[in-house]
Amino acid sequence: MRPIRVVIQARITSTRLPAKALLPLGAMASVVLCARRAANTGLDVVVAIPAAQTDDALADELERNAITHIRGDLEDVLGRFLGATQDLPSGAVVVRLTADNMFPDGAFVQRVVDEFLSRELDYLGTHSPLDGLPYGLSAEVFSVDVLRAAAQSASTAHEREHVTPWIRHNCTTALFSHENLGIEAQSHLRCTLDSLPDYLCLQQVFAGIDDPINITWADLIARLRTLPNTPVAAVPWSIVQGKVQRRMVLGTVQLGLAYGAANRTGQPSLEAAAEIVQQAIGHGVTCIDTARVYGDAEQRLGLCLQGLCDRVTLITKLELPEFPVGQVDRQSVRSAVDASVFASCHALRVQQLDVLMLHRWAHRYQYNGAVWERLLELRDSGVIGQLGASLYTPVEALEAARDPDIACIQIPFNLLDWRWRDAGLQQALRVRTDLVVHARSALLQGILAGGVECWPNIAGLRAQDIIDQLDSLVVQLNRQDRADLCLAYVRAHTWITSTVVGVETQRQLLRNIDLFQQPMLTQDECARVEKTLVNLPEDLLNPSRWPLIQTRRAAS
Repeated sequence: MRPIRVVIQARITSTRLPAKALLPLGAMASVVLCARRAANTGLDVVVAIPAAQTDDALADELERNAITHIRGDLEDVLGRFLGATQDLPSGAVVVRLTADNMFPDGAFVQRVVDEFLSRELDYLGTHSPLDGLPYGLSAEVFSVDVLRAAAQSASTAHEREHVTPWIRHNCTTALFSHENLGIEAQSHLRCTLDSLPDYLCLQQVFAGIDDPINITWADLIARLRTLPNTPVAAVPWSIVQGKVQRRMVLGTVQLGLAYGAANRTGQPSLEAAAEIVQQAIGHGVTCIDTARVYGDAEQRLGLCLQGLCDRVTLITKLELPEFPVGQVDRQSVRSAVDASVFASCHALRVQQLDVLMLHRWAHRYQYNGAVWERLLELRDSGVIGQLGASLYTPVEALEAARDPDIACIQIPFNLLDWRWRDAGLQQALRVRTDLVVHARSALLQGILAGGVECWPNIAGLRAQDIIDQLDSLVVQLNRQDRADLCLAYVRAHTWITSTVVGVETQRQLLRNIDLFQQPMLTQDECARVEKTLVNLPEDLLNPSRWPLIQTRRAAS
């Protein structure tokens, strides 16, 4: 029989929730609860902690509870695992757990080990959301021989800190999923300890349990599901270049301004905005879109995301002044770029902007390329993670797709917008498989789901006729309403990674998340939509032109 050892990594110096390993859960420190639950069927468990003085309190707590532990390098967690398994014979099995996951118990660990032993694998592990398991019900299993090979060959800081990247990239691996446990997919649930909201949630889960060490992982999930505000579904996802991309992006212009032709509630309060942001993240949203020009949206996000920034990718957009013609020098342009970038960092309370987009594509080339030159420098120095562009026309999108420095684009796309159908963008994206494409304006500032009074007054356009056509399509295609029809159409285009959806209320957010659970339109249904909605004026498709149209008509 092959020996099995569970190694749990833990440390005091967590950046998001410092000393979380010592926070009490089930009348004991969370690291103690984690170790005792993993050992509750008799498995051999060792906790691997740093040798740094900062972790002396953690060592003292483990000693008081007679839990075996070893100490090693703070950053070289792989080295700690090697030290925790140095006495094991060749062929022994190693299980990696982390001290922020209290749900795994001996029975769960054994199920993963049994699956590993039944197959000719070097590695078997969970991976959210692909595994369909609650985030935090996780484990990784590999042989001690593979661990030792990784310790010899892994050279990057990322590989040493996260233990298994070298193994997963160089060995035979497989995914352990909800199907291996015979349960339904429930990746919308979260049971890890990574932030204050996580801790408050886990306190509720473990409250009143007589035996927190031996309650089963399944019973803990059942308790989690009954808590107030527990999500009932998660935003769907897809894989782009090996990375999970959620199909819905939270737009925040409505959180910073009273924005949108169909907006009837105005700008939400800061408290309401925080609830919207936190609910979105709780339902699996991992990308939030904002901009310098969205009123105080950046400032509000910075407040709402305290302790949650690491769970989302933030996209913001560059704001530049209108320089007087012929009176701008290169250094002034570069300084204006810096002012916008660092103002965004300050407002969002981050040291690096995950994605910075050009808000106007013209800035890619203006001022003899000074804007773009400075943005590339800021990206290469680490102030910006990736560069992107918010675009308005197919011509701009094609130009952006040809630029390898552009990692993400946003385009206006909805079922009325005929401009994208034959623009050649889909062909260009076959070359740029790494390019993330976000569609905005799926509801065209809300008018597609609203009444005729929301629509702009455009010459030759009868809004009620379009509304009637949309309502007819809702019936023909068996959709819930116009919002469902519009989102199902955009989501049906597989070359679009995600759809940006803005909301003014929590109710709208939950409604949109529900719509993302509905089936997408088929290709035949999309064709029927396109055949029905034809010959619409281009002025309708670009909301930035609506005020100009209204102004011209009022003047005449």
